[in-house]
Amino acid sequence: MTFWKPNEPLQVGSNFYTIDIATGKIDRDKSPIRLNAVFERNPFLRELPQELRAGFQEIVNGSSREYRRQTDLRGGLNGSTTVHIVLRGCVAERTRIGSSSTMRILGAGAVLGCMEVFDRRIPPPTATCLTDTWTISVPLERMRTLAESNASLMKAVGVSVTDRLEATERIYNRHGLKPVQRLAGLLAHLVMHCAVPAEEADFRVEGPAQSDLAEALSLSIGSVEAALKTLREDNTVLTGYRTYEFPSLRRLLETSAIQFPPESLAGALAAF
Repeated sequence: MTFWKPNEPLQVGSNFYTIDIATGKIDRDKSPIRLNAVFERNPFLRELPQELRAGFQEIVNGSSREYRRQTDLRGGLNGSTTVHIVLRGCVAERTRIGSSSTMRILGAGAVLGCMEVFDRRIPPPTATCLTDTWTISVPLERMRTLAESNASLMKAVGVSVTDRLEATERIYNRHGLKPVQRLAGLLAHLVMHCAVPAEEADFRVEGPAQSDLAEALSLSIGSVEAALKTLREDNTVLTGYRTYEFPSLRRLLETSAIQFPPESLAGALAAF
């Protein structure tokens, strides 16, 4: 669930596109798969059996809606008693640990509140939309009750938790590498989960400021600025205001020095 599989289309906004593994480009000659596939192909929902996935919103008493950028999904006025399954968008989630906090940038397939389903003692993280974001929101107690009585749903939530832990090790905890490698890894991760349509390049991420990237990676803003300068000089990234476009996804992956799972799209592109 962490990375798109090579035989499945990549979500870009609300559409899904086939990727040419040989070139690493979107196959624009094929019509994109449309909006109704968002539910079928969401990384969390696709872990569910077909019959549960089809009526998921009704079964969990959840609602689907869009939130504007800078809306607090969890914490603030919205509290933290709701689980959000992200269908589209980019979200910053902060977890308080003593006097400090950690920040993770999440996209399609993320389940905000997944760990709280298992453990009531966990301090609930806050979550803020970095872009316009579309989610299915489910009352936390409702999700707990259903997961305890439905093994398939419990497994899907468990997979979401496992993916979080894997991403922490694979993307965020690479402190021994150069800042440019760590930043490239995070940007590649965001392409897989938060890509939006672009005009000049096939792949574009928008939402995180340089300060967000620095906070997520525990780097200084100066280190992130220097890393972005290197990536721009190599034509690996084109930057704008809270936007990042990637002329070559393969080049971004090579710079990241990440060993992506070979069965993933990222792994297939990096190995080709």
